[in-house]
Parts: sequence; structure tokens; C-alpha cells
Amino acid sequence: MDWFKRNPLLGSVLLLLAAVLAVEGRLWLLYRQQSLRALAALEQKKQDRDWLARQSPALSAENEQAIARDLANTRQVLAALRLALQGKDGNTPASPPAKAIDLYFDLAAFVEKTRALAAHATVQIKPDERFGFASHANEGPEADLVPAVFRQRVIAQYLVEALLEARPRALLAVQRERPLTAAARAQRNQPPTPGTPAAALPAAAGGVPADFFEFDPALSVRVPGRVDGDAFRLEFTGQTTTLRTFLNTLASFKLPVVVRSVEVAPLAGEELPADPAAPLPVTGAPVPLVSQNLSKFAVVVEYVLLNASPEKPAP
Repeated sequence: MDWFKRNPLLGSVLLLLAAVLAVEGRLWLLYRQQSLRALAALEQKKQDRDWLARQSPALSAENEQAIARDLANTRQVLAALRLALQGKDGNTPASPPAKAIDLYFDLAAFVEKTRALAAHATVQIKPDERFGFASHANEGPEADLVPAVFRQRVIAQYLVEALLEARPRALLAVQRERPLTAAARAQRNQPPTPGTPAAALPAAAGGVPADFFEFDPALSVRVPGRVDGDAFRLEFTGQTTTLRTFLNTLASFKLPVVVRSVEVAPLAGEELPADPAAPLPVTGAPVPLVSQNLSKFAVVVEYVLLNASPEKPAP
């Protein structure tokens, strides 16, 4: 202490130098840490560079142009597929009626017309056949189900008329999926979150159970957010030519309908209704090896409905 009193100037200089050394030491530690972090980042960048260099194709201007051409070609193929899936008569049915009562009369007219077509084609149907719409024999659907039921009616009419043109022996049943409201359909179209199970849609209640069937999701062409659809099941009896003609008609793609399954079962003789138009057997005629070639068929089809999915332009 006495020394500082005798040499105040020199003591001040020493204290200043000590403070400067402390600050410089602190800055040196700080800069050293920053340099270590920079070196680690540089090593990571080198590793990333080496990893990218090993990729195939390598990143180059030529490969970038080739990728852009492939992307453009893929988009053209996608546009062509979407156009093909529209069907010859378009992908979207006409506008639905505004009210449930209007749809009720529309369904009644459909049933009456289709019964007349069946009679003209000599196809046997049940006396009270409603072609999958017995649930609305006395009233229309709920207001929020009008668009879905109307679309099902349009598709069912196309399917049944195509089947009647194939001349089956009998039309046994027409079934459809339970219709969904617009909100439920939008929920089904949400792409699933990875790792999260898909939420179950609330099951629609009411109606005549015979109108509906459970469609196996494994058979569906649906892609959440891109492709939706409605499934139908038609059960009928006839010869194999009837099935072939029906499937060929659907293959013309007048409407975007795809066949998802076909079930065939032999029809026992005692199950067959009497056919008054069948010729009488001829005495002495050769007996065919297969005396009965009628079968029972169940065909499940799905109507493809494309969702709006505009593609982003290439960068």
C-alpha cells in the first residue's frame, strides 16, 4: 500500500494493464469458442458436400434440366390420366335438386322408368323393386344428404340400364354405400397424419338395410385428398354372356366406373324360375353335357370422383 502511495502513476498504469489483460483474456476465450464452432460447422458443410457429391444423379446443370423435363412429362401423363378418369360423359353428374321433396319425385320417376325398362327387356324383378332406393319410397333424404343421394341415383341408373341391356334372367338386388354428408366426405378426404390412425366416420343411421352394403376399403381406388368414389353392388342371374356384355359396357367408360370384384356361383336347377319362353325338349335330341349354364353373379363397382388438386408450376 505504501508503494502505491509513493508511486501513484506507476500503480495506475499497472492496474490499467491488468484490466486490459483481463479483457483481452476474456475476448480470447470468446473468439476461441466462436472459432471452434465455425470449424465444426465447416466440417459439417464438408460432410454435406461429400454426401451430395456421392448422390446419383449428381447435382449439375444438365441433371437439373433432365429432372425438369421428367417432371414436365410426368405432369402431362397425370393430366392425361385425370382427363381419362373423367369418363366420356364427364366426372360430375348434373346439379342436384334444391329440395328433398324434389329428389323424392326424381327417385320415383327413376324407379317407374327402370321397372318399365326391365319389363321391356323381359328381366325378372321383385314386384316392389326400388333399385337400391327403398329407403326413399315414401320420403326424400335429409337435406344435407340430397347431393350424395342424387349422385348415387345418377350412377345407379347408368349401371342398371347397362345391366338390363345385357339381358340377365333376373335382377336380384342393387345396393349402394350409405351416403355421406359433405362434411363427412371432406373428413374422409383428409390425408392421414403419419403415425395417427384414421378417424372413424360416424355411421349413417336409418333407411332400409337392404339398400346398403359394406364396401371393403382394400378394394377401393380412393386416395385421400385426391380420389373419392361411391361403390355399388349389383346381383343378378344369367349366362356368362350376360356378365361379359355388362362388363364390356362398363369398360367403354361412359361414366368413370371401375369394376372392383366379381363373384360367380352356380345356380341350382330348383332355384330357377320357370321360363315360359323356353322351347320344349325335342324327343331323341342329344343331351348336353352341361344342362344348366345359368349362374348367379355379384358385381361390385366403384364410381371414381376426382377431387380438385391443382398442380404447382415447376420452379
